Order: sequence, then C-alpha cells, then structure tokens
Amino acid sequence: MSTSQHEPTNDQLWLQPPVDTSATQPGQAVAPYTPPASVPAPLPAAQPYVRPDRTQFVLGIISLGVAVPLTAIGDGMNGLAGLLIVWVGIIMVNLIYGVTHRRP
Repeated sequence: MSTSQHEPTNDQLWLQPPVDTSATQPGQAVAPYTPPASVPAPLPAAQPYVRPDRTQFVLGIISLGVAVPLTAIGDGMNGLAGLLIVWVGIIMVNLIYGVTHRRP
C-alpha cells in the first residue's frame, strides 16, 4: 500500500513563509517580537582625587638617612651605649609616628 502524502523535509519547511493563523483579515497579522532596547547602566559618580599619604615612606627614608651618621657619631663618642641610644631613639620616633597615624 502506497500513499501519495509524505512529510515535508526541513528544507521544504524553511522555504515556506510562516503561516499566521491569528489574523482574521489580511493585513492584521501580529507584528514580530522585538526585544526591548538595553538601557545602559548609569555611570558611577566621579570620585574626587585623593592624594596618597606618603609621609610614612618619607619618614622611613629620612630615618635611614639620619641613622648612618648618627650611628657613627654615637659609636665614636660612647661606644655600644651611644649606638644603642641612637637606635632606640630612631625606633621610638618611628613607633610613635606609626601609633599616632593609624589608618582606619
């Protein structure tokens, strides 16, 4: 038994225009779906420029620069005791600065 009807192939289906069954009269077809236009995200508020705090770095450089001659002077005048006095003084200056200038 042979039938004269057969299923259309994919190529045949794609070549045919889509059938609009919702239109009751010609020209009343439903418009194709268009996705809404994307709205760009708002730009973040401009942050004012904040100059970085470099005082800790500057204090470290100055401490090293001052430590060399003061070490020589302290060692030459009082030996080990003078050396310890110089370095304890330098350490205390840096420690006090670090405690009083903590960042939140």
